[in-house]
Amino acid sequence: MTTWIISDTHFGDGSLIGSGLAQGKTARDFETVSEMNECLADNWNTCIGPDDEVLHLGDVCIGDGCDMLARLNGKKHLLLGNHDNPLCPALARTFTTISLWKAMDDAGIVLTHLPIDLSLSSGLGARFSTNIHGHLHNKPAPTAQHLCVSVEQT
Repeated sequence: MTTWIISDTHFGDGSLIGSGLAQGKTARDFETVSEMNECLADNWNTCIGPDDEVLHLGDVCIGDGCDMLARLNGKKHLLLGNHDNPLCPALARTFTTISLWKAMDDAGIVLTHLPIDLSLSSGLGARFSTNIHGHLHNKPAPTAQHLCVSVEQT
């Protein structure tokens, strides 16, 4: 069993394609939402096996894109992103757990959707040395203590 960490699949979100809201560096190079959805699902299932664990750091899907979730391999856990509706039935059916963040204290790692402040003054810097997050798509992580796992970067 392997544990995978991913963020920002945005299944069904046409605003990330070509001339959508995410123009320029964050735009995804697909002609249609269906093409994007199929590519993401194929890449997911090529890497992730049925018994693998997946920590999805949010912004999973919108609208009909939620139909893709049933096709994805692995035992899935969701850390909610800013575009996720915690009351969405598709998320409840798909994900074994749904939470806001995950602390891996032994490793000094915290997983979140948005990058968080790890300075000592934040109160988190003494507890965590690394924040694995999503949300930024193609933008660089804010510091060397941050690792962005948005699909555009992985």
